[in-house]
Amino acid sequence: MNQLFINFIDCCVELEYHLCTENLIPDSFVTAVEVEIDGSVTVETVGNTAIGEVSSIADDNREGGSSVEPNDNQDQHDNGTQDSSGGITIPSAIPTVSVVSVEEPYVGQEFGSEAAAHAFYNAYATEVGFIVRVSKLSRSRRDGTAIGRTLVCNKEGFRMADKREKIVRQRAETRVGCRAMIMVRKLSSGKWVVAKFVKEHTHPLTPGKGRRDFYYEQYPTEQDKIRELSQQLATEKKRSAAYKRHLELIFEQIEEQNDNLSKKIQHIVDCVKEMEAKEEHSRQCEGDGSQRTTE
Repeated sequence: MNQLFINFIDCCVELEYHLCTENLIPDSFVTAVEVEIDGSVTVETVGNTAIGEVSSIADDNREGGSSVEPNDNQDQHDNGTQDSSGGITIPSAIPTVSVVSVEEPYVGQEFGSEAAAHAFYNAYATEVGFIVRVSKLSRSRRDGTAIGRTLVCNKEGFRMADKREKIVRQRAETRVGCRAMIMVRKLSSGKWVVAKFVKEHTHPLTPGKGRRDFYYEQYPTEQDKIRELSQQLATEKKRSAAYKRHLELIFEQIEEQNDNLSKKIQHIVDCVKEMEAKEEHSRQCEGDGSQRTTE
């Protein structure tokens, strides 16, 4: 089998060599030879390069080898080039990531939404070196929408005393009464503005070492949203029930006033009829008296 393959390769080399020397085929002509020896091997040739490649294959098979070694020099990386030492050089077209510093908040600073203000203060906290905690949320009495948000340092306030009889193992103290905070309020235009900002902390800061994943804990989860919407729904139901009862009382008062007004009108009508009857009776009496006088 190997001898047949060698003979076949020799014939191909000689045939292509004669064709190329006689200029019977162009240099750009592509030929392909597919042979199978203990597996699939495909050799593609382009122009005059086929001579050297096929010849090397034939020489290797003459020495007893039956495998085709891949050309490692033709392997290219999509994201880099290989230098002479074998290392991968990153092209200069790849942009570098730069760290953008966050400005300090100030009273009057506006944001497009509450989430934007929250994200800005989180980024500022990361740069300065503390963790943000949601403190208060103000809602409108008219429609229940959020109109104010207060964000504080996670070391704000103090831990409540444990009133249980059996004192469990105490965790490390994290609250030290820090007063750093920011308060944003919603404007009539829909934007949010910084209404109050306290910069000073009462504890050491660790710039750039804040827990970035802690930010996601500050945003409400699906369960928190469902719980908040359920509370809003319960509040609206109570408000609707109060409005309904108020309207019922108003309707009752209106009906009562209508009844009283109807009774008054009926009384007036009865009085008028009685007066008319008396007047008619008096006229009849006067007529009878004058008639008797003439007789």
